[in-house]
Amino acid sequence: MSVDHGDNVARMDDLELEAAGYKQSMPRQFSLWSLSALSFTLTCTWLGTGSSVGISLTEASSAGTLWSLPIAGFMTLVVSAGMAELASAYPCAGAQYYWSFMVASDEYKPFMSFVNGWVSVLGWWLGAGSVANFVSSMILDIVFVWYPDYSQQHWQQYLVYVALIWLAVGINVFGSQWIPLFNKFVFLLSVVTLSSTMIVLFVVSRHHHASASFIFTDTTSRSGWSSEGWSFMLAVGNAVYSFLGSDGGAHLCEEIPNPARSVPKVIMYPLLMGLITAFPFAAALMYAITDLSAVLATPTGLPLIEIYRQGTGSNVAASILMAVFAFCFFSNLVANATTASRTLWAFSRDGALPYSKIWMAVHPRFQMPLNAMLLSASCISIYGVIFIGSTTAFSAMLSAAIVFLQTSCVIPQAILLYRGRDKVLPERYFSLGKYGVVINSVSVAWVVFLDILYCFPTSMPVTPQNMSYVSVVSSGLVAFVIALWFTSKKGKFIGPHVNFALLEERRHAAITGRLETLDGLSMQNSEDAVGMTQKS
Repeated sequence: MSVDHGDNVARMDDLELEAAGYKQSMPRQFSLWSLSALSFTLTCTWLGTGSSVGISLTEASSAGTLWSLPIAGFMTLVVSAGMAELASAYPCAGAQYYWSFMVASDEYKPFMSFVNGWVSVLGWWLGAGSVANFVSSMILDIVFVWYPDYSQQHWQQYLVYVALIWLAVGINVFGSQWIPLFNKFVFLLSVVTLSSTMIVLFVVSRHHHASASFIFTDTTSRSGWSSEGWSFMLAVGNAVYSFLGSDGGAHLCEEIPNPARSVPKVIMYPLLMGLITAFPFAAALMYAITDLSAVLATPTGLPLIEIYRQGTGSNVAASILMAVFAFCFFSNLVANATTASRTLWAFSRDGALPYSKIWMAVHPRFQMPLNAMLLSASCISIYGVIFIGSTTAFSAMLSAAIVFLQTSCVIPQAILLYRGRDKVLPERYFSLGKYGVVINSVSVAWVVFLDILYCFPTSMPVTPQNMSYVSVVSSGLVAFVIALWFTSKKGKFIGPHVNFALLEERRHAAITGRLETLDGLSMQNSEDAVGMTQKS
């Protein structure tokens, strides 16, 4: 009796997931193409570059703003390579949470996975807040261009912030089956928008543009730090935001066929595209600047629209470019909501959260973790209230998103180094081989450096307004997680129920394509089936 190859792939995936401790409960509606498109939308390198260009110009020189991007991008690729290997070894939606459990020693498995699960969840919540904050600011900036007498109020931006969050939730819920198609559309729109924006800025600004020395070699620091090198490192730290979110595909791995082979590609390909596109986009922005002081002192608070105005010489053109940019960035918020809900849902399946049974539920109609998404949106909306009282405190919470997301990615890599890669890692499609120790070591050292870097003020002299409160926010949230462990989960939370022997057996069968029987299912000639992906 012949078995359809696609059915073989699906059955193999389900059996591997069962051995990993879970039942398949989410539809595998993504293909390699659609999930890569979501990951590209989520990483949004060119969008992160445009939204944070003003911060980089304030902290460092124009050349530092430009050259910090390839450094940040390359180092993020290194961190993500280690993460891609773990995603291939352990393709579960819990990602960092699950990886920490699998690589830690038996004594520390529950604690390490619990802490890293919360670090990942908090990172995604903080990241969603940063995106919603940027998009709300962009919308009000367009209003300001046409109504210069309009005075922005924090409470107005907060209302737009909340509206955007819940609009993203609505799209994820009521359009759940269209999310793969939506992300394909956004990917194509981003490519067109990015290309057209660069062409417009280079062509229209050709008679009035910044000098090549300003763009590529200017090292004038505006941060107040006496060391230009240190100012440049601050710019590198800021540029990391442009490459944030590369772990998104790992959290949706249970929604794509053959995740152990596909997810590493989903992690790495969008980053490579971002690394290629970020530099020319940033160069186009630098090229269009004719009045740097006006860019830095723009009353809107977001220099990007002022750069568009200087480059095009038109409020209409600047508004159109900004509106399309804001829509693409909003699409990032939609993808962020998708990923954050899966992260929380996967973390809840093993009873890690209070009332986990509520958050682990998958809605039967919408086929997505509705309760987890509603909880995430509620928490993001609530902490956004801080913006009304203190933009400095809110900015610290957003900067902490980088700390939490990057740290969650290297915790399992650090454990691997401590325990020994060969001793811990199972058979896998994507392996770093002899370069694994170097890549894991560099990843851990890089993120430790970043965590320290973000604790420093971005400008001198230090005032209550420019002081970095990232250390306070990060320490407070970690203290909350530790307190939650000791007060409610120590001795009760044991992590996923993994059948290690069966998981190893089924992984070997999936990789080699040679297993005569797998729980009664004939898997002969499955070598072709393992390599196939199901189009969504």
